[in-house]
Amino acid sequence: MKRYVFSLAGVLRLRVQQAEAAEAKLALLYTELQTIQTRQQEFEDQLQKDQAELFTPNRVLAGESLVQMDSYCRWAAIERRRQTQVAAQCIARIQEQNASVIEAKRNQQLLEKLRDRARQRWELDRAREEQALAEEAFMSQWGRHQGDQ
Repeated sequence: MKRYVFSLAGVLRLRVQQAEAAEAKLALLYTELQTIQTRQQEFEDQLQKDQAELFTPNRVLAGESLVQMDSYCRWAAIERRRQTQVAAQCIARIQEQNASVIEAKRNQQLLEKLRDRARQRWELDRAREEQALAEEAFMSQWGRHQGDQ
């Protein structure tokens, strides 16, 4: 009997590589999101620190200082919205990549199932062939044995 060869082995290797690449890209996106969230937290911490310094008790504020504080607060609100948008865009890319990972895994699993089924059929055919050879050998031995008597 010929040895077992899965005819789609090359395609399966490609599917495995695609799934691994999709998972690696997803990991990078999660790292990017973590970096964005860290920057957001650092921004919020610095903002709280700055506000605490600006609003110290018994501090006399001049009109120019109030204008600067107002500008700073507007800038902080705009920056907060921008950072929230950046995070939301990253989350959307993560969701898209998650779908790609699922699809890549599904394609890989499909080919793995085909490979397993083909292997089972090959093993069954090999067992049948071995059984037929054993029966043939037995019959020839039995025929010689019958001929000797």
